[in-house]
Amino acid sequence: MASRGSSSSRRTRSTSGTRSTFRLGSMKRVRFAPSPTGSLHVGNALSAVANRDFGDWFLLRIDDTDATRNIPGGEEAIRTDLEWLGVEWDEGPVRQSERQDVYREAVNRLGSDRFGRITLLREDGTATYQLASVVDDIEFGITHVVRGNDHRPNAQLHRDLTRALGAEPPEYVHHGLILGEDGRKLSKREFGSTVASLRDAGIPAQAVRRYLDELGLPKHDVHY
Repeated sequence: MASRGSSSSRRTRSTSGTRSTFRLGSMKRVRFAPSPTGSLHVGNALSAVANRDFGDWFLLRIDDTDATRNIPGGEEAIRTDLEWLGVEWDEGPVRQSERQDVYREAVNRLGSDRFGRITLLREDGTATYQLASVVDDIEFGITHVVRGNDHRPNAQLHRDLTRALGAEPPEYVHHGLILGEDGRKLSKREFGSTVASLRDAGIPAQAVRRYLDELGLPKHDVHY
């Protein structure tokens, strides 16, 4: 069970072995990688539950390389939401802000801080989302990337960058988004759009989890 106070949590079914051999088996290794911007949007909660239901091994990764978006207590809010929903993780939280040397080493292997039209390093030397995400998926042996349709445009770039780094790309699985009444992606400003607001409204965690479990991996967008 994930422990709120620990920096690294594992489920009992976590396996041993080196990362280079992870892909040899049939285990589905997935990751959930939110940015620490506060309580989870219900769309992100859907991704978290979908990854947990789909995967055999689950990495909690904190995509915090863009310091301008991070808020104090953002990571703790995410962990609280996941625990409330009963979403356990096998490893993590892994913070990208603590792995900059790994990303710079990947750029050295590529021989450039650009990949096509994409910038891999910011002016301050920190990794952009595109680089950090791909490098971590390789390093942690992720076999399936389960995420919302809004990330679909990144899939081919991530495949190409993964191959350029000498690895086999994971399988990308994209699910529909949760939309508001106006047919647009549900805004965090709307009531009930975050896990914290549902919890504060007294809605039982089991009811929210059941709703997300029933949605599963929707092929099309869902009206909330």
